Amino acid sequence: MTGLILAAGASSRLGEAKQLLVYQGQSLLERSIRLAFSVCQEVVVCLGAEVKQTVAIIEKLQKEFPALSYVEIENWEKGMGESLSVGLKTIDSANDVLVLLCDLPFLTNAHMKNIISLANPERAIVASFQGVNSPPVLIPSALRPLFKNWSGDQGLGKFWRLNPMLCEIIHFSDKFRDVDVPEDREYWGI
Repeated sequence: MTGLILAAGASSRLGEAKQLLVYQGQSLLERSIRLAFSVCQEVVVCLGAEVKQTVAIIEKLQKEFPALSYVEIENWEKGMGESLSVGLKTIDSANDVLVLLCDLPFLTNAHMKNIISLANPERAIVASFQGVNSPPVLIPSALRPLFKNWSGDQGLGKFWRLNPMLCEIIHFSDKFRDVDVPEDREYWGI
């Protein structure tokens, strides 16, 4: 299984690169990479904005995680769909892919293990936090062709809304709170 971390955005609503924010002693990007490696054999990070600083974080972690790599998304400004599509194309088509975002400080290793425990070759596993569907999403190799022409601002939400029969929702009692605006940063003490 391969982890795919979408970290290409400019964080325009926040006003600074969220992947570089430090939470509990590590950047949100480093934290996401460590979470992904708790259940994945390899991890690919999609980069766009702030490439120089994010590459420095990745290169430091490659000493600990040799199976960590990254891909620069040429048209990252188009949106999450662009990163998702390009990122998936860089991963062996036989691999299941666990898609994560780097701005979800509440995620734990337990969440990752619970999602992986439901792996199904025919259905995507979608996390739901008190009714809010969000990555992490486990995409089995059989469903990856559905993302071949994904582009623009088509995030994963469009996938689970258009294909509910291809998705299994795993419910968590945790409250969903990402880091998108300054108030979120204050909430998390970042």
